Amino acid sequence: MAFAAANAGQAIPRIVLAGILVVAVNGIGQVYAPRVLPSSLDRGFWLAGSGLVAALAAFRETAPFVVVALVAVLFTFLAVCGRSVLHFLVRRARRRGKAVPALVVGAGAHGHQLARNLLAYPECGLLPLGFLDETAGEDACVPVLGGPGDVVHVVQAHGVRAVVIAGQGQQSTARAARSLGCDVYLAPDLGELIIDFVTLREHVRGFPLVRMRPEAQRGLSWLLKRALDIAVALTGLVVSAPILAVCAALVRMETGPGVLFRQRRVGYRGEPLELVKLRTLKPADAHESETLWSIAHDSRIGPVGRLLRRASFDELPQLWNVLKGDMSIVGPRPERPHFVKKFSRTIPGYGLRHRMPVGITGWAQIHGLRGDTSIEDRVRFDNHYIDGWTLRADLKIMLQTAWSLFRPGGS
Repeated sequence: MAFAAANAGQAIPRIVLAGILVVAVNGIGQVYAPRVLPSSLDRGFWLAGSGLVAALAAFRETAPFVVVALVAVLFTFLAVCGRSVLHFLVRRARRRGKAVPALVVGAGAHGHQLARNLLAYPECGLLPLGFLDETAGEDACVPVLGGPGDVVHVVQAHGVRAVVIAGQGQQSTARAARSLGCDVYLAPDLGELIIDFVTLREHVRGFPLVRMRPEAQRGLSWLLKRALDIAVALTGLVVSAPILAVCAALVRMETGPGVLFRQRRVGYRGEPLELVKLRTLKPADAHESETLWSIAHDSRIGPVGRLLRRASFDELPQLWNVLKGDMSIVGPRPERPHFVKKFSRTIPGYGLRHRMPVGITGWAQIHGLRGDTSIEDRVRFDNHYIDGWTLRADLKIMLQTAWSLFRPGGS
């Protein structure tokens, strides 16, 4: 498209705009998304649409619409032809031994059928090296290399780059494989309910495949999340500096020296961090600080402390934690090591909260789950936020948090 615009005598800004629009529209339409069996006509309407949008941007003032349409059609034709050549070369390379080394998790009848088809049709691009299963099974076409719990060792030992889940209840195996950089696919049997609930875009010889979402940390949105954190934290510290100064003076008058309260918490991936808050209560000793669950109704809190907690002004110094990279603006609230150990033993899914950087506010907090509220509910809300994380979700939570400041409540 850029070449066409340049040969038509367009200015450099128009040429650049045409190229950017083609890539942007195709990116939105997932034209460049990897496929097990790529087809030249996949996402064809998006491909044609990107050509039309780019042609309109480059030629709309110098040519009639008929010419613009012809350019878009020519672009689409050449793009499809180019994709056809590329896909032919990819399939040819796969047949010559360039398929991706893969594991099949589940050595049942469904897993065996899938593995046989992958072996028989290497152009699918997945070459099964073996199964992961607790039992060896019968008439195995490839060896059983270990159980699902051995996924990390097997992936690293055999250079595996893809994992196909052909069994039930393998969420931890799938996540472990994804964290190692593998492409992970779910291969539901034809009788499974999930087939009626998801769009099946990929298949291997009629066996449907559902590609696992990539880790959020590997995408551009993750970098944008950090950039947003820095911008909000820096702005917040500058804007709130007068408020912090007044609050610090009031805290000094009420509790004496030491207006900042520092406490060890558990952060992203279980790493420790030192959280900073304005002091609203001086604990009796370090043990009380580490093990006392809530001070919301503690009689030792003075009027200033209660006002700061009600308005959440005591949380403002945590913007410094965000700026340092210890925390994010949005994420599960960090907890003390004593309670992390306790809740990890007693509440299913509690440890999964550490897949995301901890935050000042979060999905659980904007639903009223703060202070002395149900931990089970918090875990459910936090993991729901992490499983479906998007940058848009963070913006939504920030806006709802800002709105809640106009109707403050106790913590």
